[in-house]
Amino acid sequence: MITGIGIDSIEIARVREKCENNPRFAEKMFTRLERDRAAQRTRAPYEHLAACFAAREAFFKATQIWYDRQRVSVAQKESGEPYYVLTDEIRAQLGDRRVHLSLTHDRECAVAICICERQV
Repeated sequence: MITGIGIDSIEIARVREKCENNPRFAEKMFTRLERDRAAQRTRAPYEHLAACFAAREAFFKATQIWYDRQRVSVAQKESGEPYYVLTDEIRAQLGDRRVHLSLTHDRECAVAICICERQV
């Protein structure tokens, strides 16, 4: 049974501007994993960061769990499927709920949707 749906969209140029004008912004808003992966993406680092930002916002909306941004990270399986990396504290708050993530971006915007479900 679906218990929550969250969606978020952000302009990639906005993330780029914030990161370039304030290096602490990236440290505050993105986990080490996300920043490292962005650094490996020489063609599209800001697209990656924007997608991570949108994914975290979508998670907040779907789960109604509010927390420090460093406790939820976005990673990618070898297949390309994105997923959330959660701290034990966040996992405990989720309980038996599962979260699913889908990301997309074009030249201008990154969009994420999170679906939270509970087994019935």
